[in-house]
Amino acid sequence: MKKIVWWLSVTNYQIIFNEAKENVGHKKFYNIKSYLNPKKYSPLPSIPALKRKKVLNLAHSHFSMDFLKTNKLEIIGKISDYMSDSFYDKIANHVKKEDFVLYNPKKNGEYLERVKALCPNLSWKALINMSPDEVAHWMNKSKLYVDFGYHPGQERMPREAILMSCCVITGSQGSAAYQDDVPLPKGFKFNEAVDSPEAVANQIALTLNKFEDKIHLFSDYKQKILAEKENFNQAVNHVFNKN
Repeated sequence: MKKIVWWLSVTNYQIIFNEAKENVGHKKFYNIKSYLNPKKYSPLPSIPALKRKKVLNLAHSHFSMDFLKTNKLEIIGKISDYMSDSFYDKIANHVKKEDFVLYNPKKNGEYLERVKALCPNLSWKALINMSPDEVAHWMNKSKLYVDFGYHPGQERMPREAILMSCCVITGSQGSAAYQDDVPLPKGFKFNEAVDSPEAVANQIALTLNKFEDKIHLFSDYKQKILAEKENFNQAVNHVFNKN
C-alpha cells in the first residue's frame, strides 16, 4: 500500500492543524520531547512529519498544487473532482430568472455585509438550512450568486450556480485567487483588501440589469465544469498508471 494525501482543502488543513497543535502544545515538556524524538512525540500531520513518513501527495486544485510545491512535498499528480450525476437532474433551464442575489452566510463575513448595506433594496437570499433540492430551486430562479468566502479548494456552490445559469461574483482568497481554479470573466472577481464594496455593489446592479448579456460571459467556465468528469477519469488513469 502507498499512503497518499489528496489535498481537497489547503485552508481547512491549516486551520484544523493549528487548532490541534494548540491543544497538545501546552503538555508538559512537549516541545522538548518532540524535538528530541520527533517520530514518537510529533503525532500531528505537520509538513515535516509528512516528509519523514514519505507520504505521497495529490493536488486537487492549482491552489493546492502551489502549496505542495512551496512546501517541497512529493507530488504524484493533480486530480480534481466533478459534480454528482444526480445534480444534473436538478437543472431547470426553463425557469424564469428573477433579481435574487444568493449567498452562503457560512462562507461570507464582514465584507459582504458592507456590500449588502449598500444594496438594501435588492432581494438577498441566504442559502442556509436548505436541502439540495431547495438550493437548486433558488439557483435555477436567481440571476446571481456571490461568494466572498476563503475558498479552501475548488468550491462546489459556485460551480453549481454556473451550471444553473447564475452569474457568479467571488473574492480572491484561497483557490479563488487562481484563475485556473475559478475562471470568472473580467470584472466578477474582487480583492477584498483593495477593491471597495461600492465597486462590488455596482457590478451586482449591472449584472442584474444586463443579465442576458452577462450570463454569456460564463459559457467557457460552464463548458469546463461540464467536462470535469471526463477530465477526472483521464487524470486518475494518468496518475495511477504512471505510478
